[in-house]
Amino acid sequence: MRKRLAEGFDAIKKGRSVDWRALKTRLLKTGATEALINDALSAKAYGDKDYQVVIKDEQSFDLLQKFAEPSDLSSRSAASITGNTHLTRVNGAMLAAWGVHDATPYNHVFMADREIPQPNKRHALIIENLECFLNKDDTYRFVKEFCGVTCPVEDIEFIMGAGNSISNRLIIPYLKSFKGEVMCLLDVDLGGVKIYANLLSGGIPQGSLRYLVPDDLTRRLRVSRRDAGEKELEGLLRMHGLSPVTDRVISAIQYYKKTLEQESYRAAR
Repeated sequence: MRKRLAEGFDAIKKGRSVDWRALKTRLLKTGATEALINDALSAKAYGDKDYQVVIKDEQSFDLLQKFAEPSDLSSRSAASITGNTHLTRVNGAMLAAWGVHDATPYNHVFMADREIPQPNKRHALIIENLECFLNKDDTYRFVKEFCGVTCPVEDIEFIMGAGNSISNRLIIPYLKSFKGEVMCLLDVDLGGVKIYANLLSGGIPQGSLRYLVPDDLTRRLRVSRRDAGEKELEGLLRMHGLSPVTDRVISAIQYYKKTLEQESYRAAR
């Protein structure tokens, strides 16, 4: 099945027609969600089985392609024979994290053939920005004061989650094993919304996945110097309907045509 998926993805990238209904059925059987498929691809029928499939979102498509990867083979090892390791994904993942009393961050290592580590805290706080991650005490004070976080800092594992790395399929089971909330302090822009969407698509329940937004969001957007371009605004429109919180974020960005980088939270409280 994974070979057929890979062939289908290759055809899509080359602009060839595919049997979309069969390809979509295979994707759903391997665990891809309907939301992720719809975010990544758009299909137009030209015949009974012939569909022109267009990539709507490159990041979502990259995540979708992971379902075609073999789970028991080292793709990088195989690629090393032809010198193409730079074109393949690493067969593992690493997560930097720390708690309030830790002097330095530590790393979780995730491999397909290893047992998933269990969290030693009840809640996770995923932080996209490195500066905010390294200054975890200040970051906690901010989310407590402006984002409605009420859980004790001792119950939180602070996790570095830049870009799409946090939604790696090897990391998702670890995030799903937290007993409390998985809170996300992300940039208020298209990239932040996509990270949240990818975590949802990975299977983290919306009830426990929380996109943290400052309660004075509109004031911050009004004074922001970070413009939202037309391409970003169009991308955000396609993400509408994801959740009530992200809909609020998208509407505010659309109205003010501004975005926020979370590092600005440190500059202006």
